[in-house]
Amino acid sequence: MLKSHFTSTVNTRPDGELCRNACGFYGNKIWDGFCSKCYREVYQQAKQIQEAYDGIVNTSTSDSTPPSSPISSNSNEKRRSNISMRNPIRQMVHRAGSLRSTSNSVISALLNEQQTLENEAASKHLDLMTTDDARIDIKSQVKTFANNFQKKCSNKNIHIDTLIQDYGTFKDTIKKRIQTNSIYRDESEDLIHRVRDYVEKIIFSKNYSLIYNRIATECEEQDLSIQNRISSLHWVTPTMLDAVLNENTSNVGETLYKAINALIELDSKTTPQGKILSIMECKLFIEEALRTCSGITINADCFLPALIYVVLKAKPPRLHSNIEFLSQFSQPSGEQLYYLANLDSAVRFIELLQAEHLGLSANDFSLYMRGEPILPSRFVPLFDYPLENNSSIEQLRKITIDFSEIEHHCGKVDENIQDFKKRLTQLVTDTNELLNGSYKRYSYFEQIPQLANIDTIDQSITEKNQHLSEQQQEETTTDPSDI
Repeated sequence: MLKSHFTSTVNTRPDGELCRNACGFYGNKIWDGFCSKCYREVYQQAKQIQEAYDGIVNTSTSDSTPPSSPISSNSNEKRRSNISMRNPIRQMVHRAGSLRSTSNSVISALLNEQQTLENEAASKHLDLMTTDDARIDIKSQVKTFANNFQKKCSNKNIHIDTLIQDYGTFKDTIKKRIQTNSIYRDESEDLIHRVRDYVEKIIFSKNYSLIYNRIATECEEQDLSIQNRISSLHWVTPTMLDAVLNENTSNVGETLYKAINALIELDSKTTPQGKILSIMECKLFIEEALRTCSGITINADCFLPALIYVVLKAKPPRLHSNIEFLSQFSQPSGEQLYYLANLDSAVRFIELLQAEHLGLSANDFSLYMRGEPILPSRFVPLFDYPLENNSSIEQLRKITIDFSEIEHHCGKVDENIQDFKKRLTQLVTDTNELLNGSYKRYSYFEQIPQLANIDTIDQSITEKNQHLSEQQQEETTTDPSDI
């Protein structure tokens, strides 16, 4: 009985009535629809305002009003205090309750301002049109379609295929209108391309996320699959792909880095033409790297392997989704369409890549894919054709592999020697500096000879080796009859 009475007195709110301040907690009628925390904050702010207001009122009344009887003065102050105390609290409650509506109105105003700026930027594509009638007609056609298209994009019950069909139909309609309507007779030939850019700016500035997220959802498994596939092929080198690229050549590494960045930025572009331009920018950097490395005429045989290598290094996000988006909504020119097809071919090649495509045996390819260590010199593209019956060439194959392994180990030894020399030189320098500092601080110490400079020793050894080699050459070239 006591429990039910306690519950009925404390929990006076209906279930599901949230705080008026939209803080996420439940409100209570006792606290005027606020939760306890928000009510305290509102009350404290109202109390501070009330105190400041009372101070101002008291000061002004004491200076301006004549003295009155104590009884009337006390009653007036009490009445004024009650009125002023009630008004600030109501104002604060009203302000807190309308906080969400104010925020929504501010956000709406910012979005409208941003949309206006985007429309003005899009209209720049039509500034070169010669007649106002043609410009007004284009804007009218695009505005009508954009409003209807946005409603369809916001409707989750409408399938993406319907949006693709509607957009394609509108593109064909506007293109036919430009070609047949007399008001476009005096316009330049590139009007179709400028109208294309204008349409994309207007349509996709509003609806890009609504459209692209649907495509990305449908292509999610393919995106994850190609990402994992590229990650597992991180060990592939340009030589394995027969790509004419040498990252050790001057400026080639930096140029390839720019190509990789351009391909990564593909996903951040919000219009079809913006994504196409990212692909074309990547293409320009790849061609620059190929010209630096080889100087030969660039064709598909050398460009596609280089593009495959850049895709493997870039690991661009949502690659399938971007290609699908471009295939459905872009209007590329002839050259742009060619390089978009190259990118799609590169992705297909990566998905189907096998050992024979890289000149590797099945065993070596399996080791690479499992991430197990393997000498890169085991890759010998010169002998990737079967010669089981030719024992001499098979023996030459083994000798070449052994020689390549020896060369690999010699390279590792040279690297270790250079690293040891660098560390030893630093140690000698640090020791000499420490000794010199000690001699300056303690002059009575007996100085010992400084440690020899490693570079000087190395130079003397090199000179001795050269002298010995010259002597050996003289001995070998001496005529036996002179002995």
